[in-house]
Amino acid sequence: MLDLGVTLELKRAGDYSGPRKDTALLPMVYGDMSLGGGGGLWPAVCLEQSVFVYALAGHALRPVAAGNAVSLFDGQGQVIDPAAYSLDLAHDFQGQGVIATATFHEDAKALEPITVRAQGRADAEGGLIANPVEIIRDLLVNLAGADPEELDQACFSRARVQAQALGYAAAGVIEKAATLGNLITGILADFLGSWWLDGKGRLKVFLDLGAGSLSESDLAARLRQGDLSGVSVQARLAEMVNRAPVSFAYNFVAKEYQGYYDGLETQDFRAQGLHGLASTTLELAWVRQASVARTVSQRLVQLLGRPRRVISCQENSLANLPLEKGDAVLMSLSWLMDPQGRPLKNQIVRVLGLEPDLDAGTMGYTLLDSGLFKTLAALADGQGRADGSQTAGGQRDRNDY
Repeated sequence: MLDLGVTLELKRAGDYSGPRKDTALLPMVYGDMSLGGGGGLWPAVCLEQSVFVYALAGHALRPVAAGNAVSLFDGQGQVIDPAAYSLDLAHDFQGQGVIATATFHEDAKALEPITVRAQGRADAEGGLIANPVEIIRDLLVNLAGADPEELDQACFSRARVQAQALGYAAAGVIEKAATLGNLITGILADFLGSWWLDGKGRLKVFLDLGAGSLSESDLAARLRQGDLSGVSVQARLAEMVNRAPVSFAYNFVAKEYQGYYDGLETQDFRAQGLHGLASTTLELAWVRQASVARTVSQRLVQLLGRPRRVISCQENSLANLPLEKGDAVLMSLSWLMDPQGRPLKNQIVRVLGLEPDLDAGTMGYTLLDSGLFKTLAALADGQGRADGSQTAGGQRDRNDY
């Protein structure tokens, strides 16, 4: 079973024969870390003082021939003349495994701390790994040695396609040892994503649980109103966000964000009129592009611009005993209205918590209303009226199941 509590260890300068500092760690670099802000973005590590070799990353970087423009900066923040060093972005230095290095032609101690801008890891075809879902897969499978079968392939594929469609590009540096769980949480959180392990121990990932994150096959159960009792609904006003400024383009050397998006274009004026201004500034260390920052801001406001409903109830049977936290469930409540003022029918909710009572044969649920519902596609058979009374693929399915 996949153990996300395992620490992903980084290579240490002390593994080499002549480092400046034994405890220095060789970073892992993903995405286009040549974008955003100014100056060097992470430190190079001196591995061999006698021949002036510095590690740029603890793995190979995307080749220069593939478009990787590597820049080094001195301690004053000035670009170092490329003629002063030679690059080897896939160097098995001292037989310790492939890393990326720069070798200076003379002692470079006076230039330290030397910092770097460059593109990160590449895939087998030489393409930059920048999709956040692909970064997680590469991190787990290729660097941490996880079995690909321990990842929910369908879930990963859907999240990867969704990230690509939204234009999500991740870029960041892992500069200290951390657990796998904390690493993937940090990456996904910057793109409103989440993860959990299913009953088989496989990792499932989702991006924002919005449109595109679910398919019919993901619906694990249907909660029938007649089987439910003690149903209550709460709206989480404290979690509402109708404006989301973003700090992005984090500089790992300066320890500061160097990009800012004010969130004015993506705010929800209607929600502000109803509930007042609820503004939250996001800090996205894995985002370097203003377009991506804007998209994340927009998606968050779309998801949390209105209060999200949490439903508590008891099912008077154990018919859905196999349900797990995170499962998507179909639910109908005749006394709760949808935005069109009609009874809530075939709404998709997520299981936040469950509490079985085996002696009584009941199950208690805490459910999050995703805001999504099961849709009913209209057949192109000429029976539907093109008067705006129905939509071709987005109409709520009001059938009983």
